[in-house]
Amino acid sequence: MNIQKIVQRLSRDELLELVLNLIRSDKRVQERVLDFLERNGCLTAKETAQKHNREYREKFAEAIGIIKEFNMYGGGPEEEEDIVYEHMETILALLQDGHLPEGAREEMIHALMEQYLEGNSGFEDAIWEWIEQIASTETHWRTIVDYLESLGDRYYQSLILDIYRYKLDDAHTYEQRRAQQLRYGSDYVEYALFLEEKGDRDKALEIAEKGLKEGEGALDGLYAYLFKRYDEMGEKEKALQLLKQHFFHRPSYELYQQAIVYAPPNQKETVKQELYDWLESHPVHAFLKAKIDYSEGNSEALLHYVTKRSRAFDYSSPSTYERYLNKHYPLEMIAYYKRIVEALLAERKRSAYRRAIVFIKEIEHVYTNILKEPNKWDFYFQSFIVPHQHRLPAFLDEWKKHWD
Repeated sequence: MNIQKIVQRLSRDELLELVLNLIRSDKRVQERVLDFLERNGCLTAKETAQKHNREYREKFAEAIGIIKEFNMYGGGPEEEEDIVYEHMETILALLQDGHLPEGAREEMIHALMEQYLEGNSGFEDAIWEWIEQIASTETHWRTIVDYLESLGDRYYQSLILDIYRYKLDDAHTYEQRRAQQLRYGSDYVEYALFLEEKGDRDKALEIAEKGLKEGEGALDGLYAYLFKRYDEMGEKEKALQLLKQHFFHRPSYELYQQAIVYAPPNQKETVKQELYDWLESHPVHAFLKAKIDYSEGNSEALLHYVTKRSRAFDYSSPSTYERYLNKHYPLEMIAYYKRIVEALLAERKRSAYRRAIVFIKEIEHVYTNILKEPNKWDFYFQSFIVPHQHRLPAFLDEWKKHWD
């Protein structure tokens, strides 16, 4: 049945009756008809405004209703979540195209902020993004500040600071409040950078130095800021000491390299040894020390790190370090791999067998390709692997699947 051909046989009155019945029976059809009429210029200015206003009110009311339910229950169905995002996308498009009265902005801000403060819907980040698109005047942003003031959480206080600084362009109030809210390293960095932009570099330096002593949490931003300032001021020794202090605070390979590169030629070896000795006295950073040993060719120290740590169960294949050590200490690495294989086979699990086979292959590689002693590989295979294959059918099965 071709419904289009049938409709074409209808008279004008019959078509009109059909359209009107469809409009009355389905809200979505009504919306599509109104969109069609608007696109084709069939609506007056007043009718167009009424259409937009009704669309806004219906969609916004439904979106807020869903958010309220999500706040009540701590979430909700995914399909309802999609409805909220779709409705807000439509509403914001209407707003940006100038199809809604300015009063709608304040109305939306109040409704959205009330739900934002509940903080249990899962829409919080999205609501804030919508708020930033809706607010357009100083009055709007001060209304938002009034809502946020009721919350003592540090995150919301940081939002207030951003509003004063970037939305209200109120540097005086921002500075007053910022100076009273200095706790974390990031707070001090932000304040120091503000003071520098303001032209008060001496006070910025003072704040950053104070933050390094009193700031909580991550201090990397403060270290980076102070290093740059000391270097610009020609305080090279002070800058170098700061780099070392930063390394001791949060050691990394990048800081290790930076300190050595920055040190004057007559201090490079001393700085390198000082940082390396510190790592040796702090075993918790053994992985970083191993990275340095590998990059600088300290193969003996790297061998100790690899073979003395129980790492067989942490990964399923040899690492870059093992492959490097194969060439420098083949006998020691064979003994190391054999210990791993024995431990894995003792687990009596297929997953362990699969991992053991990887290390057995490594033993074969070292014997055959590095030591050039395939006869020793054959002896190990016949004396150790074959007996296990007889005793462990699952191991033999995995061997057949993976060895080839």
